[in-house]
Amino acid sequence: MIFAATAQRAVGFVILAIVVIGFVLWFFANLRAGREEVGSEIELAANRKPYLSDEELEGKKLNAALFSALGLLAITAVVLPLYWLAEPGRQEGAVKVFDETFVRRGLDIYENGAQCVNCHGGAGVGGVANFIVNDQNGQFVAQVNWIAPALNNVLYRYDEDQVRYILNYGRPGTPMAAWGADGGGPLTTQQINNVIDYLWSVQVTQKDMRETVEKFVAGIDPALAERVAEVNRSNADVTTEGGDVEPVNANRLSREDELKLGEILFNNQSLAAGSYSCGRCHVAGATYGKAWQPFERLQYGAFGPSLVGVEREATEQQHFKLVWEGMNSGKLYFSRKQGNPQMPGFGVNRNTGKADKGVPDKGPSGQLTAAEVWAIITYERNLSNDSTVKSPVAGTSESPTFAGVVQPAENQ
Repeated sequence: MIFAATAQRAVGFVILAIVVIGFVLWFFANLRAGREEVGSEIELAANRKPYLSDEELEGKKLNAALFSALGLLAITAVVLPLYWLAEPGRQEGAVKVFDETFVRRGLDIYENGAQCVNCHGGAGVGGVANFIVNDQNGQFVAQVNWIAPALNNVLYRYDEDQVRYILNYGRPGTPMAAWGADGGGPLTTQQINNVIDYLWSVQVTQKDMRETVEKFVAGIDPALAERVAEVNRSNADVTTEGGDVEPVNANRLSREDELKLGEILFNNQSLAAGSYSCGRCHVAGATYGKAWQPFERLQYGAFGPSLVGVEREATEQQHFKLVWEGMNSGKLYFSRKQGNPQMPGFGVNRNTGKADKGVPDKGPSGQLTAAEVWAIITYERNLSNDSTVKSPVAGTSESPTFAGVVQPAENQ
């Protein structure tokens, strides 16, 4: 690509040099051909002198002009196709330069402009934001360390438009402010797009996401992790993995294992800084270590609705589809609810299949497998049972837990 662009530029410079040199030679030749004026009518002016005869003009002079024109035509016929052949390489090179420029600008905004790095960490690995919690009257409740989710996997669960919406309008009631001009923030549309360009550059691979979940579960319950891996392997024919089985019909863990795994995935904030956790949005206080605890003045920090009793609002299949695919703004879900652009899809990559719109395609799969999403569904549909919400995962009864949140051994 770079070679093609360089060769094209070199051809252009050669043509320019030929034209310039030819003009200079013509100029000096005409300058030398001129003669000093010696007085009126002493010597006839050039335009009054008889020129060459027809025989001379139609002989060597004509042939020289014709051959010169033919030579120029031949050069043009050779050079123009070469120029056109190099055009795709030039275009690809220009696109690459634009992409690199946008990513570089996005990085500057992320680290120096909006300083997203202060909350979400370098390269979007997640971090902590200091935040003051106020009650509904604006009175101080507490100062907390709010866990900011990892962003190096955000474009697997949200599509670009959803990420753009959150950047523009923020998340009210959380440390995430509105950054776009549409939401009253300081960044222009171009700058918001540049931040998204940068986020694309730091997205982890599908393999990395799978290994992250597997290692995390293994750190809590190795036997459970092995059973999960076995079921995941048996689901090789699930549609998002290139097979023919619909995700909702995938093989599942036992009910006991689904409750265990669902509790781990739903509650834990240390797995990629809570970016796999449903609790960070649906459980008040989960993002700053107060999950499932009663609040005297305000249950603050739950961005999404409570899921206690969700089993009475939707069938298992409807529930699964929502978590698997996420919400679309303005579209109905369950029976009488309307979607918004802030509920992600954890099973399917919402950006896949949009390469024609310039959106990178990192594969059809999202952050979680079908078996893992089913585990979350089973856990959520049992939240009405207090013992399910607050009981430790089986096999870790001696490990202290907080509100069903079990940390891997290395983090305890």
